[in-house]
Amino acid sequence: MQLKGLPRQPVGKRSRRLLREGKLPAIVYGHNTEATPITLDRLEFQKVFLKSGRTQLVDLAIDGRTEKVLVREIQTHPRRLGPIHVDFYQVNLQEKIEVEVPVHLVGESAPVKQGDGDVLQPMHSVRVECLPSDIPEAFEVDITPLTEIEAELRVSDLKVPTGVTVLDDPEELIVKIVHKRELKVEEEVPAAEAVVPAEGEGGAEGEAAAGEEAAETEE
Repeated sequence: MQLKGLPRQPVGKRSRRLLREGKLPAIVYGHNTEATPITLDRLEFQKVFLKSGRTQLVDLAIDGRTEKVLVREIQTHPRRLGPIHVDFYQVNLQEKIEVEVPVHLVGESAPVKQGDGDVLQPMHSVRVECLPSDIPEAFEVDITPLTEIEAELRVSDLKVPTGVTVLDDPEELIVKIVHKRELKVEEEVPAAEAVVPAEGEGGAEGEAAAGEEAAETEE
């Protein structure tokens, strides 16, 4: 998977302008590597990320050179859809790194199929150490053998590829079949009454927020 990037100067608040133009600000960093701000095509990144996730290497092409990178962090905005900034980690193919590998449940447990139980999954990812080229795409956990209530699988039950070391506690619970009642949501506790601010309080904060909105509109 390949992704093209262009070097850029840090632009601060003007990054909003890049987003409006369909661009995506990002940064590349790594071990013994100077941080490099770049710009991506937003749609191109989203297509690549759907395939790579956070565990598969991406060939990032910048100024005629190609670097092997992993998606390390994606920043989003509470009022906007999609990413607004991406962090890439440039890897050394000869050095081991620590990564989070997702856990995917497959199959179907008989008690769940019969409506007597539910699936409890406390762990959705497992921390591992390995060479970048050995990172598993995901750990698939088949829950079909869990044929009884209270049946469970732990980290020690994972099928781990050669060259990969699991860093989490082997006794950590990954998935368990539980009675329906164990997953019932507790009744919500009524929220405390809102505290009305004294006269004059909160005014400055409101004015500041309004100023920011105006500045954003002007960009």
